[in-house]
Amino acid sequence: MDNLVDIDEEGSRPKLSVNSTPYQTQECVLYGSIFAKNIPDLERRLAGLCDPGSEEFSEHEMSFSLRTSGAMDVKTDIKLRRRFRTEYQIQNYWQLRYIGVPEPDQKCPTIVRKEISSLVHSQDMMTYAKALGLRMDYEYITQGKLWTKGNIKILHSTLTRTLRAGTYDSNSLKSMSDSALVEISISLPESAEYLPAAKSLRDFADQLMPLVHMEKVDYWKKMFSTPAAPTRRQ
Repeated sequence: MDNLVDIDEEGSRPKLSVNSTPYQTQECVLYGSIFAKNIPDLERRLAGLCDPGSEEFSEHEMSFSLRTSGAMDVKTDIKLRRRFRTEYQIQNYWQLRYIGVPEPDQKCPTIVRKEISSLVHSQDMMTYAKALGLRMDYEYITQGKLWTKGNIKILHSTLTRTLRAGTYDSNSLKSMSDSALVEISISLPESAEYLPAAKSLRDFADQLMPLVHMEKVDYWKKMFSTPAAPTRRQ
């Protein structure tokens, strides 16, 4: 934590620490889904394909947007993520993640997008987010496992939502689906050529078929589409 700087503009505000050197990369990613009852089959396949061992995780993720006041209202996607731990100090660390608009490369077999991740420490994260002008769109809890194959990351997770805002105990959580989300990704330096890594990711993803079909999901077309104007009646 040597690169952390303290920000305390006003004595009444919670003390905040942010990473002084944000880490910008580009990411190749594919998405898929599998019924929760079939996760053991997927894990057996991953155990044969991936590096030895896996890591379980339980994380709280919130998605925020920052909109400009100009005529072209472009949505900026910001993710806040924290891992649920019993240690009080670790609970106050968050990953602040900016996800850019994917590259419009139709020949690339994966999604390619810019990413900036920073580590933020705060006892009142929502106050900090509001100070940045961010507005929360939604939140959810992910529980699953992380696997690796060299520099490829494979995650499968089930998503739940809280029935009471700010309460995240097991009695307040409700499953969002009977399926699990599967995500496969590779992180690359910002200026690196991404096509070889994308093809390698696609080749690995094809080995998971027919259990799960990994796709290049065009989610951004829905995010940035402009609603059609209503038709005038004659």
